[in-house]
Amino acid sequence: MFAADVPTAVTTNYDRIARFYDVDMARNMPFDDVGFYRTLAAATRGCVVELGCGNGRILLELLAAGIDAIGVDASGGMLAELRQKARARGLPAPVARMDVRTLALRPGFALVLCPYSLVTYMTTDAAVSALLAGARAALAPGGRLVIDAFVPRAPSPTDEFTLDYRRPFGEHVLARWKRVRPAGPACNRIERRYRVEDAAGRTLECVDVEEEVRPFAPEALRGQLRAAGLAPGREWWDYGTASHAPAAQFFTLEASRADAPGV
Repeated sequence: MFAADVPTAVTTNYDRIARFYDVDMARNMPFDDVGFYRTLAAATRGCVVELGCGNGRILLELLAAGIDAIGVDASGGMLAELRQKARARGLPAPVARMDVRTLALRPGFALVLCPYSLVTYMTTDAAVSALLAGARAALAPGGRLVIDAFVPRAPSPTDEFTLDYRRPFGEHVLARWKRVRPAGPACNRIERRYRVEDAAGRTLECVDVEEEVRPFAPEALRGQLRAAGLAPGREWWDYGTASHAPAAQFFTLEASRADAPGV
């Protein structure tokens, strides 16, 4: 997700937990965001780029559908998982290891995707501006950016870790505990504790990671887009499965260059 040459905490975290991802965060998404993005991309005439493509959860489904798409991520571990899965499925793996805040993409993309709350890892205004400026510069005339974010909820800080799940992990079990605490006025610190256990419950491996995230309310995200020279357009809640409602978990926004004809 971030710089390949100067690892950040987030990049290092994802390198360390890349092999867990399909059992872990990929299964925590309660909505069919993959189908949502595949439908948008299939209706697009031109090349698609997914920023923060990770291990290919979305990108590989775009490629399997015959969509002209590439991916960008800074976690070498996640991209290694993506390439392995692509080989197993007989798919190409058109990816680049790159910092999403310093994109070096050739302009001309019809669709730039920032899925699964990638923007929440931008914990400063400067980082948000850099991400959006790079995405804007990558757009072709008439191109669109589609970005989503968790709908902010008041955290329930605890001093103790709480168990999220125990799930099958090959011949073993993956268990995860989590603790969320405030990290300043706008950010939350998320600590995750992973344990690989054998069938008898004995711990074989421990991996602890922590990261900061910055939730964006819908109006705040719209404002960030406008400040970056992007004009907000269509909106979706929970990837089109819900109307604007207090219970919505995800907010997705489409935008185009504000200087584009007809905007």
